[in-house]
Amino acid sequence: MIATTREPLLAKIRGEGIEIGALDAPIELADATVRYVDVLTREECLRHYPELPHHDRVIEPDIIAAADDLSVIDDASQDFILASHLLEHMADPIGTLVGFRRVLKPGGLLFLVLPDKRHTFDRPRERTTLDHLIADHREPPGHPARDRRDFDAYRDWARISKSFARDDQIDFWAEMLQRARYNVHFHCWIPEDVHELFAWLRESGTAPFELVEEARPKDGWEFAMLMRRVDG
Repeated sequence: MIATTREPLLAKIRGEGIEIGALDAPIELADATVRYVDVLTREECLRHYPELPHHDRVIEPDIIAAADDLSVIDDASQDFILASHLLEHMADPIGTLVGFRRVLKPGGLLFLVLPDKRHTFDRPRERTTLDHLIADHREPPGHPARDRRDFDAYRDWARISKSFARDDQIDFWAEMLQRARYNVHFHCWIPEDVHELFAWLRESGTAPFELVEEARPKDGWEFAMLMRRVDG
């Protein structure tokens, strides 16, 4: 059965873990201890994201690290990871999930919240395919095909968020966003796409997880998945 709110999923989370990229909307847990991880300090976040609606709520991270490089966190050390509206911003989601699994204890929980492209500004974009994600994982930054895909994401962001129609305007803004390493949606999905991704991660042995519970709020603009690290 699919829940209609996040709460049943969050109620299953216990112990000590991390939330990555909380910014001004940290997730509240009743029976758990959370440390916050971000690539920027609070002061840097406020400068980098002036559009955040609640500056007074922006969290000061306990750990400075990129979501796709948690090397400062020990293997199998976390009971849970919270990542809300984060994975779509990762240029290599598969590599990011491999890193998440590494720091989770056996049986540890990953709570993901993702936007459903059908109900967000990503609506005009093509859904990111599994083949695209696999290629992003296998081809490092600097690989010509990977760089083209990443630049296309910046172009999509410029086209949609700025409503530009001319290619020269789109390319100008995309190049500026890329130089600033602005945090765009590199990928967009519907729930079935993410199920396909996790099935491949398990079947290939790349990063095995199993689904514990899923939530799809009635407004439809996001969906949540509670995944468990599995071994063996």
